[in-house]
Amino acid sequence: MNRREALRACAHVGLLCTTNFAFASRQPPRVVFLNPGEAVERGTGQQWQLVSRFMTVAAKTFDIQLEVLYAERDHLLMLRQAEEVARRTDAPDYVVIVNEKMAARQMLETLARSPAKVLLIHNDLTPAQRREIGNERQQIPNWIGTVTANAARGGYRLMEYLCQRLGKRAAKVIGITGDPNTPVSLERAAGVDALLSQVPNARTCQLVFGDWSYADSDQKARVLLARYPDANVLWAANDSMALGALSGVEASHAHVLVGGMGALPEALTRVIDGGLAAMVAGDYFIGAWAMVLLYDYHHGRDFAASGGVCQKLDFLSVIHRDNVAQYGEVVFLRGHTLDFGLYSKTMHPHPGPYDFSLRHILNATAKDS
Repeated sequence: MNRREALRACAHVGLLCTTNFAFASRQPPRVVFLNPGEAVERGTGQQWQLVSRFMTVAAKTFDIQLEVLYAERDHLLMLRQAEEVARRTDAPDYVVIVNEKMAARQMLETLARSPAKVLLIHNDLTPAQRREIGNERQQIPNWIGTVTANAARGGYRLMEYLCQRLGKRAAKVIGITGDPNTPVSLERAAGVDALLSQVPNARTCQLVFGDWSYADSDQKARVLLARYPDANVLWAANDSMALGALSGVEASHAHVLVGGMGALPEALTRVIDGGLAAMVAGDYFIGAWAMVLLYDYHHGRDFAASGGVCQKLDFLSVIHRDNVAQYGEVVFLRGHTLDFGLYSKTMHPHPGPYDFSLRHILNATAKDS
């Protein structure tokens, strides 16, 4: 029986077959993730390996067949991978992509030739890119959605915590963010600025762009601390840069609170020993959240009805000396046991937008221990 005959048969017996979801859900969905990062860490941190790790845990939870292709931080390779996936005669059901180095527009245009549906994660398109190709489910119909973390809220919460640690001292802040062409880099900085604008006498001494690496941040921190000897807070936009900045602070014997974003294991170790004041955690779960949304979509619960086709998720949390031990144990020692099914509206129907708060998996794992 072909697909058209099957539709007629369903209609004949009065079954609800008004969408493709009923057919898609009969078999485990197949997902290809075009990971822009490195398969093996080479100095820019484990962020993208962890995205794949937790994505894999979530895929097992949902019986999703996941294939990960690493671009090794080479956007030209990533474009070639998108072309290869688009040419497949046995296409996957879904392709997950990232707007790394502004490559998503071209990938979306390439993948428009594929029957696979495309989900963009982590880095949204810029306004200029959207003016060129439109929004989700418009000119490119198989681009079904975009899922990003609310990076501005993450930056806001980090600076809020660091300012609280200062007590009554006025915040004098140095910032090292990523490259200026990456939307998430700018969003994190915007969140920091939003908090500082609300704090009396707080100011940013200087914000500089970096290449996301330890060595670059170490060097920049030393220069900035020499330039601003009265600075008392330094923040960086990822783990490698935060650890590099901390190295620069320690070499300069400066009395500066250092915080960052990412919360990889090596950074959490420095939170435990007091070197780093805080890290904002959760970015590496974005792939797992994508698996939740795709699983629900595949089973007839379109995430567009619960937050829209472009979702900015507010789940980033500050990890500090009081909660770092629990977080590290649950996420990194027992991460393979995380139950991402808790977030699925198919498995746990509930009204309203998705709630991807990390407290759900932390609390669930704590109960099981």
